[in-house]
Formats: sequence, structure tokens, C-alpha cells
Amino acid sequence: MNRRRGIIWMVAGVILAILAACLSYFAFQQVVDQQQALPVDQPSTQTVVVARQAINERAVIRLADISTEERSIEAVPSGAIFKTEDAVGRIANRPIPAGQVVLAQQLVESFPTTGGGSLQAADLLTDTVDFNEALGEDLVAYALPATDRLSVEGILLPGDHVDLLFSTDVVGEQEGSGGKVAIYAIQDVEILQIIYQPPPPPPPESEGQEQPPADPAARIPKLMILAIEPQDATVLKYAMDIAAPIDVALRAEDNRRLFEVDAVTINTVAERYDFTAPVPLPAR
Repeated sequence: MNRRRGIIWMVAGVILAILAACLSYFAFQQVVDQQQALPVDQPSTQTVVVARQAINERAVIRLADISTEERSIEAVPSGAIFKTEDAVGRIANRPIPAGQVVLAQQLVESFPTTGGGSLQAADLLTDTVDFNEALGEDLVAYALPATDRLSVEGILLPGDHVDLLFSTDVVGEQEGSGGKVAIYAIQDVEILQIIYQPPPPPPPESEGQEQPPADPAARIPKLMILAIEPQDATVLKYAMDIAAPIDVALRAEDNRRLFEVDAVTINTVAERYDFTAPVPLPAR
């Protein structure tokens, strides 16, 4: 009898323990559900980098070209850049309108630099080029000073195909027999490499005065290395020897067409625009 009563009490204790565990579990689950139902404070805006002014394709991004703004999370596009230092010094591979969020896919890596933002002698080249493979048996490498307008503005890049124009003076005594002649001289030349001038040294730091962060030094082109036919290289050599101004025209990426272009003189312009070519001034 006592044994049966003990078993009953033991079973009752187990049942009570199970009930208590179930009640505790349900109470804990209600607390968790309530916490999950509470609204979580999420930021409604995100700091993004935007173009302060229109940025041209192939332009090197400067700090002056960009700024940061707060935009709503819903309005931030995929690939948006959040810090200005992630954009400065890189190259735009397409035009970026003023006010547009700058995207990572709109930029390509800039030319190599070392720590501190200064270029070392080895960094003045854009890329290492295998000249043997690039030139083959028909072409030669020719160094052209990068003084044309496109080079000075940093528009040209290695791999671009360009045409070369120059003008020269022809001496003549009679009307139309002398003057300046502009020639579309050489077509479809590939730029293998661009060599840049070393940047100017940074200004000396004042003692006890912290210098504000400066924009990265602009890379100034010095030379373009062209893959060119020997005959065209000789024409280019002649133009440089007579100090003729040489200009560069940029081709579309896949344009290999050879244009038929006449040399232009004052007579060409006079005939096209219907005016009388001027008589050369008498020598003094």
C-alpha cells in the first residue's frame, strides 16, 4: 500500500515537472515573439559620393569633382560609392552627370602609385608592355612628346588608336603659291604606353601645424610610345625636325577605317567658303 502511494506521488511529481517546463517554454516563447515584433531602428539614409560637376569620360577623378550627400536608402543604387577616397584618383569609364551618385562600375583603376601619393621613377609608366609581341615584324616603337591637346588634358590612354595631323609652312611669292599646309598625315596608330612626368615635391610642412589633405597630384603626360610603320615614323620624324605642331585625333575603339583626306591650304578654305585667298605680304 505504501509502495503504491509512493509510485503515485512520484508520477504526480513528474507530471507537475513536465507541466512546469511546458509553462516556462511557452512564457519564454511569448517574450521572444514580442521582442521580434518590436520595430528595429534602421537608418533611413546613407552617405554616398555624388558628382559635384559633370565628369567626362576618361577623366581622372579629383576631390574637387565630387562630394558626399545623404540619400534615402531606397534611392541608393547598387554599386554606390560611400567614401570619397574610394573614388579620387580613379578614371571614369563613362560620362557622369552632375548630381549623380558615383558608382563603382563607372570607374576603373588609376595608374599605379606608391604610398603617400607620390610617383616613383618606376611608376611613371602606365603598364608594362611586351614590345616584341606588340610590334611584331612590321611595326616599330616611336616616342612622341605628349604636347597635343588630348594628351595634356589626360584624355588618351594606352590601347587607344589615334591619327596624327601636322601643319607646315610652304614658301611662295605669288597668290596661292605659299602659306601653311595642314596634313592628315598618319592614321590608325596604337598607343602602347604613356610615360608621365614626376609630380612636383610636396610643400614643406610647418612646425606644429597640421597640413590639410591635398588633392592627388595631377599626372602630366611626357611621352607617348606609338606602334607605327617605319615609313610613318619617318614622316613623324620630319614633322618633329621642322618643329611642326602635331595634333592627335582619337578614334572609336573598333574603328580601323582609313580616311581619304586632302591636305588643306588657304586656297582649299577659300574655295570651300567662297572668298578670295589673300596675297602674301611683301617681304620687308
